[in-house]
Amino acid sequence: MQIQERNRISLDVSEVVASHLDHIGVVTGQTRSAIVASALLDALPDYLARADALKKRHSELSQAKKK
Repeated sequence: MQIQERNRISLDVSEVVASHLDHIGVVTGQTRSAIVASALLDALPDYLARADALKKRHSELSQAKKK
């Protein structure tokens, strides 16, 4: 059995978000942490693509200023 190394983060959410997470937890049986981790993993490819696009655009603007 392989133990997966994990990093812990702290996250502050509004009462509304906490309420939604609690509702999802009641329906799915998952903890708040599991719900947030799953949602983050699902959204990660889009976040990475957006970050890469911003980095590319920043590079393009920097190059344009040098000309």
